[in-house]
Amino acid sequence: MLKTGPGWEHAYDPVEFAQKHGLTLRQAEIVIHANGPSKHKCDLAAPIFLQAMKELAKNRENRSPG
Repeated sequence: MLKTGPGWEHAYDPVEFAQKHGLTLRQAEIVIHANGPSKHKCDLAAPIFLQAMKELAKNRENRSPG
């Protein structure tokens, strides 16, 4: 559920944002909620979020036994 209030009427549509940055819908919602309604801030945060997800996956692979 997206936030409401001043400025949020101009926030990204999560589907549009997800498609633009190659995110899942849930990931897009997380980035939008974390960065507020600023499309500029969300655009800056998306690649950082994706890189963090890659690092997390890499760390999990390195820790798995086998």
